[in-house]
Amino acid sequence: MQVGDPLRLGELRGGALQYDPDWQSRPLWLLATGTGLGPLWGVLREALRQDHQGAIRVIHLAHDVDGHYLAEPLAALAVSHPNLTVELWTAAQLPQALAQLRVVSRQTLALLCGHPASVEAFSKRLFLAGLPRNQLLADVFLPRGI
Repeated sequence: MQVGDPLRLGELRGGALQYDPDWQSRPLWLLATGTGLGPLWGVLREALRQDHQGAIRVIHLAHDVDGHYLAEPLAALAVSHPNLTVELWTAAQLPQALAQLRVVSRQTLALLCGHPASVEAFSKRLFLAGLPRNQLLADVFLPRGI
């Protein structure tokens, strides 16, 4: 390809992780591990573009502090959107952080994306915290060979 060549992208479909305008006033939790933050970054930006009115909580789990690759853009969005909170967790913090996870509203929707074991850990904790299973949508990133 050369600079200026036209490029056509087909419509992308699939996956549970997309913003639904019907969620406008509901609390929205976006929980990601590693590169699972990428799809949720798109969901977050769409929710904010559509002026989501409910609280939005973003939790990103990384192996270490350096793994939070969208920390600065997330912080900037949180400054300009008072309904957005961002939590950056590391693997060492996970057990304690999960133990403190509480669902405040029965209307909360949770979208999860990342490694299967982490998504499962988030899912179990959210269920134990009172989130109905039909209010949780997840996409897992399967390792190669599975």
